[in-house]
Amino acid sequence: MSQLLTYFFFVLGLVMIIKGSDWFIDAVIWAATVFKIPYIIIGATVVSICTTLPETFVSIAAAVKDQTDYAFGNAIGSIAANTGFIMGILLIFAKPIIEDRRNYIKNGLFLIGLVVMTFIISITVGEITRLIGFGLIALLILFLINNVLSAKKEMRHIDYDIEREEDMAGETPLFEGVALDPKENEIDISRKTITKYVVYFLVGITLVIIGSNLLVDNGIQIAQLLGVPSIVIAVTFTAIGTSLPELVTTITSIRKKVTNLGVGNIIGANILNIVQVIGISSLIGPISLNSDPSIISLQLPFVFALVVMAVMFGAFAKSGFKRWQGVVLLAAYAAFLFLNLT
Repeated sequence: MSQLLTYFFFVLGLVMIIKGSDWFIDAVIWAATVFKIPYIIIGATVVSICTTLPETFVSIAAAVKDQTDYAFGNAIGSIAANTGFIMGILLIFAKPIIEDRRNYIKNGLFLIGLVVMTFIISITVGEITRLIGFGLIALLILFLINNVLSAKKEMRHIDYDIEREEDMAGETPLFEGVALDPKENEIDISRKTITKYVVYFLVGITLVIIGSNLLVDNGIQIAQLLGVPSIVIAVTFTAIGTSLPELVTTITSIRKKVTNLGVGNIIGANILNIVQVIGISSLIGPISLNSDPSIISLQLPFVFALVVMAVMFGAFAKSGFKRWQGVVLLAAYAAFLFLNLT
C-alpha cells in the first residue's frame, strides 16, 4: 500500500506542477499585457522563462534537498525529451519548415556549445560551482536580450491597421504591434479580473512548489524501490513529466497547423534548461557531475548526439524536415530510455 502511495504522490506532484504552471503563466502574461508590454516581447522573455518553470522548480527543490544528481538529471533529461521525443513527434506528423534558418542555426550552435561546455566541466572541474552558476545566469540574461532584439527586428515587418498618424487623433497611443481597435485591445482591469489573476498567480506558484517537492521526494523513493540511481528517475520519468507542457503545445500546434513555431521553441527551451534550470539550481548548492558515472558515459554524450542531429537536420532542411528525421530522433530517444532503465 505504501508503495502505491509513493507512485500516487509522484503523479499527483506532476499534475500539480503542470496545472500550477498553467495558472501562473496565465497570470504573468495578463500582468505583462496590463503594463503595455508588446506581445512579441512577452513571448521572447516572459513566456520563454515560464515554459521551463516545471523543470526549474523541480531542480530547485532537488538542490535544496542536496539531491544534485536529481537536479541535474531533470534538466538534462528534459533536453533529451524535448529533442528526441517531442521534436521527433513534431517532425513525423507535421514536417515543419524553418522560416528563420539563420536564427535556428545560431541558437542551435549555442545549445551545442552549452552541452560541450557542460561535458568539459564534468571532466575537468567535476561540478557546476556557484561561480559557474553565475556565469550561466549571465548567459541567460544575454540570451533573453538577444531574443528581445530579434523580436524588435521582427516587429518592423508587422502590418499595422493604422496607416496615417492623423487617424490616431484623440486616441490613446498603443504599444507597438497592436492595431488601434478599442474593442479588440481593451484590457479588462476590473476588480473581479484582478482578483482572478492574483488568485491564479498565488495558487499556481503554490501548486508548483508543493508539486515539485512531492515529485522529488517520491521520485527518490521510487528509485530506491526499483534499485536504480535517482538520476535515472530524473532523466526519464521526471524529465518526461516536466516536459508535458511542451508536448501539449506541440500537439496543439500540429492540430492548428502552426508547426513552424514548435521547432524553434524546442531549441530555446533546451537552452533555458541549461542556463536557467541548472544555473539557478547551482546557486543553491554546487551540482556534482562525477558522483554518478552515467553522467559522463551516457547522459551527456547521448544528449549531445540528439542536439547535434536536431540542429543538422534543421540546417539542411531547406524544403522542410523529413519524416525519417523524426523517426531517427524518436528511435534515438527510445535507445536513451532503454539504456537508462536496463
